[in-house]
Amino acid sequence: MELTHLNYFLTLCEQKQFTRASNHLGISQAALSKQIKNLEDEIGAALFFRAKEECQLTPAGKILESHCWRIKQEMFYICDEINDLSFSKESALTTINVSLFLNDLEFKLNETLSALFQEYKYLRINTIISDNIFHSLETLESDIGIGPSINNVPDTINKIDIYSNEYKIIMRKGHPVFDHATISLDLFDNYPFVFFNQTFLETKTIYDWMKNSLPSRSQEMDIHVDTTELILYMVKNTDTFSIVPQYLQRHLDDLDIISINDESLPLRVMSIYYLKNKYIGNQLKQVLSSFIDTSF
Repeated sequence: MELTHLNYFLTLCEQKQFTRASNHLGISQAALSKQIKNLEDEIGAALFFRAKEECQLTPAGKILESHCWRIKQEMFYICDEINDLSFSKESALTTINVSLFLNDLEFKLNETLSALFQEYKYLRINTIISDNIFHSLETLESDIGIGPSINNVPDTINKIDIYSNEYKIIMRKGHPVFDHATISLDLFDNYPFVFFNQTFLETKTIYDWMKNSLPSRSQEMDIHVDTTELILYMVKNTDTFSIVPQYLQRHLDDLDIISINDESLPLRVMSIYYLKNKYIGNQLKQVLSSFIDTSF
C-alpha cells in the first residue's frame, strides 16, 4: 500500500465526488477511479458506496480513513521534527496555521495574533476561518485551533484555557421588559432569543444555561444566525434578546442596546486546541507560550 494511494483515498473522502477529487489532485477521473479500485482490491473490501451525486464511505472505508489520517499526521510530524534539526529558529520563516471561528477573530484574540506578527520576525501566522476547528486539526489543515472552551473535547485533542470574559444579557432601549420595575429572568420567556447556530461551540453552553435558568421558556421562536453583527442588528431592531461577551460593551451604546448582568450566567472561556500526538516544534512552542504567558 503506497502513501500516494492513501492520499488519493483521503482526498476522495473529503471531496465526496470523483470529479471534484480528481480536479483537486490534478489527475484524470479514470486514473483516480483505477487507484481507488486497486486499493479496494488490496484491502479486500469496498471503501465507498458509489452514487450519482456523492460517494459515501462504507464501514471498511471509515476504518481506513481514521487510520490514514493518523499515518498522514505522523508523516507531517516527521517532517516538522527534521526541520527543527535542519534550521535554527532564527534562520527559517515558519508558518503556523491557526483555525478559528470568524466571530472569535476579535477583541483580545486579534490583538494577540497581531502581537505575534510583531514579536516573531521569522514567524508567519496564517488564520483559517472554519466552522469545525476540530476537523481542521484532525485533517492537518491547521496546527492549532482557538475557540470557546467546551467540556466534551474529542479524545485526540488537548485543550489549554487562555483567557475568560463574562457574559451579559442584551436588549434594545425601549424593550418591553423595561416596563417592569424589576427585571427578572422569567420576563424573557415571551421573547425570541437570537444566537449562533448549533455549529458554534458556545451555543450548547448558553442553551444549557437557559434550560436551567429559564426552564419554562420555549425555543420555538428563537432565531439562529452566524455572525455577531447579525445578533446586534436583530437586538437593535426587534424585541429579541441575546447573550454576548462583556467585551462587546463598548459597541452597545452607539446601537442603543442595553446590557444587564446576572450572577448565574456562565463564564466565556477561550481555549487553544491541538492534537495530542502532534510534534510541538520550536516555533509552535513560542506561539503557545505567548498565549498562556509561560514557557511550554
